[in-house]
Amino acid sequence: MNDMKRWLATLATLAAMAAHGHAATGSVEFTLDGLPSLASDAAAADASGAAGYWITDNRYSSRMTLIRDWKDAAPTLVASYQSTDPGATGLAGAPFGDAQGQLAWAPDVEMSAGSHFHEGSIGMSWQVLSLSDMGLANLNWGRSFALNPHSSVTLAGTLSYNYSGGPLEARYESHLTPVMAGNELGVASLRFEGRETDDTPGDNHNMFDFYLLGTIHYDDPRNGTRGQGGQFTADDVAYSVDSFGHLSMTVFNRSSEVLFGSFDIDSSISSLPIADVPEPSVWMAMLLGVGLIGLRRRSGSEADLLIRSS
Repeated sequence: MNDMKRWLATLATLAAMAAHGHAATGSVEFTLDGLPSLASDAAAADASGAAGYWITDNRYSSRMTLIRDWKDAAPTLVASYQSTDPGATGLAGAPFGDAQGQLAWAPDVEMSAGSHFHEGSIGMSWQVLSLSDMGLANLNWGRSFALNPHSSVTLAGTLSYNYSGGPLEARYESHLTPVMAGNELGVASLRFEGRETDDTPGDNHNMFDFYLLGTIHYDDPRNGTRGQGGQFTADDVAYSVDSFGHLSMTVFNRSSEVLFGSFDIDSSISSLPIADVPEPSVWMAMLLGVGLIGLRRRSGSEADLLIRSS
């Protein structure tokens, strides 16, 4: 009975927003505690005494999806942008690059999804007006580095998140996985997600999830030059995640050779406030929206995307 009351209260809150013209909104932001102690190249690292240096540019991509009245016709708008697009900026600068995009349904409809990559922060947001609308976005970022002997590098920051329908329940986990396949020696992963606070079946979906990965490579990922090699152990990575949304990943090089590694982030956010189960075609659109299925943009069938550089 209590679960039913909480479920009805959630729907009532969102319905009231729609009835009074107030859009439901959600957002997530990850802000670094400080920039990683890596230089732009080997010469700069030697001159500054940095722990190492970046060996690739910022790699970023984002996809946004809006689904109107998904329980009926479910017309959909999709747009995306990435670091390989002509004119992309912030590639060689500090994490996480310099780009942002906003997808809007129409000037007179409060329905949108957006994302951004800035120095020291990344984030996404959605806004919908009706319970039958959906807003989704996902983003990915990654960058590889060379770590000098007997040194370490940390990427750490804090997640902040907001949902107009009420508080979210924080869930988090961490894993350490020796790989020994291809060019990967091991991967440490942190996951943090925010779920609706009620536990009614079908209504306790994730409002957002966030993954931070730290990978140690056997060889230089650019050209296969031999690196540290050897065995991957639990002492090579230190990581933590807590209920307040603070995530930290440290990679250690305890050898006398250069170590190659990378940091990666994968995150998605969605409105999905309804307990009903969408039709298969709508689930497909949702999967496309959160980046689980790759699909090339079709000219003439997708919305224009506004991309701005800060």
